[in-house]
Amino acid sequence: MKAKSNYKVKVTGFALQIIFAFILLCASVNGFSQAESPYSRYGLGLIRNPVFSANMGMGYLAAPYASAVNINYANPASYASLTRTTIEIGVLMDGNHLTSGDSSYRSGSGGVNHFAIALVPSAKHNAWAICFGMLPYSNVNYNFVQNFNDPSIGQYSESYFGSGSLYQAYVGGAVKVKGFSIGANLGFLFGKLQYQKAISFPQDSFASYTTENVTTVNAKGFTYNVGIQYQKLIYHNRDDPDARRDIMAFFGAYGSSGMQMNTKVSNYWYRSVFNTSTSSQQIIDTLEQQVPQVGKITLPYNVGAGLMFGNERFWMAGADFKYTGWGTYTTPLDNGGLVNSWQLSVGGQITPKYDDRNYFLHMQYRMGMYYGKSEISIGGSQLTQAGATLGVGFPFKSVAHLNITGDFGSLGSPGNATALQETYYRFTIGFVLNDIWFIKRKFD
Repeated sequence: MKAKSNYKVKVTGFALQIIFAFILLCASVNGFSQAESPYSRYGLGLIRNPVFSANMGMGYLAAPYASAVNINYANPASYASLTRTTIEIGVLMDGNHLTSGDSSYRSGSGGVNHFAIALVPSAKHNAWAICFGMLPYSNVNYNFVQNFNDPSIGQYSESYFGSGSLYQAYVGGAVKVKGFSIGANLGFLFGKLQYQKAISFPQDSFASYTTENVTTVNAKGFTYNVGIQYQKLIYHNRDDPDARRDIMAFFGAYGSSGMQMNTKVSNYWYRSVFNTSTSSQQIIDTLEQQVPQVGKITLPYNVGAGLMFGNERFWMAGADFKYTGWGTYTTPLDNGGLVNSWQLSVGGQITPKYDDRNYFLHMQYRMGMYYGKSEISIGGSQLTQAGATLGVGFPFKSVAHLNITGDFGSLGSPGNATALQETYYRFTIGFVLNDIWFIKRKFD
C-alpha cells in the first residue's frame, strides 16, 4: 500500500507541474512579443521560426532533429523519438539595433515564446506520442516617423504605427515503425493586427489637424504540417560496449500546403488636434468609417529537408534547407508583394561525457549558423538574413533540464549603404520537464 501511495504522489506532482505551466501560459499569453522592426509592416509581420530551445542552439536545425527529451515542433515526426512525457516552456528576450545612414534606434522586448506538452506511453517501447501547445506565428511591432517639406503646404510628418500578433495553438501526433516515423500537426491560427498612419503638421500651422487612418485585421483559420523521419545505425563497434560510439544517420522532411484564413478588416479615418491642457490628441471628427469587410488571406506553402549524423548522448551534427512560397501569399491589405524565401541551417551538439561526475562534462553544448533570403523585397532587392547561435543545456538528474540559447544575426540589404539595416539578438530560455507516464512501476 505504501508503494502504491508513492506512485500516486509522483504522478500527482507531475500533474501539478502541468497545471502550473498552463496557468503561467494563460497569464503570459500577451507576452508573445518581439522587439520593434519597421520590416514587420510587410505581410503578416515578422514570421517567427517555429522551433524550440534545443533547435535554436543549432542554427534552427529542424528537419532531421530527433531527440529523446526535447520537443521538435517543426517536424512532428520527431515526437515518436521522445522517450518521456515532456513539458517545455520557452521565454524569449530580444533586442534590435536599427541603422539607416547616420540615424540609429534600439528596442527590446521579452515574454513567453512557446509552450508544449508531449505525452509518451513508454520509455523503452515508444511507438507513438501526442503533443499539443501554443507558439507565436508572427508579430507586428513598429513605430517610425518621416519628415517632409512641401512647397505648397510646408512642413509635415508621416507617422507609422503597427502592433499585434498571430498565434497558433496545435495538437499533433507521430508513430514509429522500425526506424521510420511519420507525424502531423493540426493547428488553429488566430490573432489581431493593427496598422496606423498619421499625417500631422506643426502646431502653429494653418493645417494643424492630424489626419489618421486605422486598419484592423482579425484573422483565424486552420493550418497543418506533416513530417517524416528515418533513422539508421551506420556504425557500431562490437568490441566497444560504450553505446555513445554508435553513429546514427537521421533524415527528415516536412511541409505544408498553402491554406486560407478568414479575415475581418475594419478601416476608418479621423481628424484630431493637440490639446495643450491634456497634452494629448483630441479627436475632432471621423471622416470615413467602413463596415468591416470579410475576406481571405492565403498562407504560403513551405517545405524543408535535412540530414544529421551522430548520437544524442555524445555528438550530433547536420544541416537542413527550407523553402517558403511567399510569392503565392495573398491579402486584402496593400502590404503584400512578398517573394519566395529560403534558409540554410547547419549546426550540432556535443556532450563530452553524459555519465561523468563532473557536471560540466555532461552538459550539452550547441552551436550553429544560418543564412537565407527573406520574403521581403524593397526596391527590387531581396533582404538577406544571416546569423549564428550558441546554446547550452543544463541537465538536472533525469527529470529536467534547462536550455539557454543566444542568437545573433542581421536582416537587411548589405550592398545598399542607405537602406535600413537591422542587427538583432535573441536569448531563449527553455524550461524542460521530463517524466514517465503510463508505465507500470515495480517496487521491492
